[in-house]
Amino acid sequence: MNNMGMIIGEVQRMQQELKNVTVEIGEGDGAFSIVMNGHQEVLGVKFSPAALAPGNIEALEVMVASAFNRAINESKQLIKNEISKITGGMNLPNIPGLF
Repeated sequence: MNNMGMIIGEVQRMQQELKNVTVEIGEGDGAFSIVMNGHQEVLGVKFSPAALAPGNIEALEVMVASAFNRAINESKQLIKNEISKITGGMNLPNIPGLF
């Protein structure tokens, strides 16, 4: 625990770097994709022209929801992996203001 100050500093540095790390999730063979950063901010979405056809509305809604959920989960996993690298696998409690 003597290294807690160093660990918190490293986690705060990592938090800044996560703004530049992205995950991209696609659904429906490229019908929809989303790009999200490590802060779980959406940086972009793409739709294929075929996905926007009037008969595809329900399928597109399902694809969008699924892609968003997968992107959030992958972003959270990315954060956990980075924290684990810093802490050597030590499980830290939630520290307000870090994420």
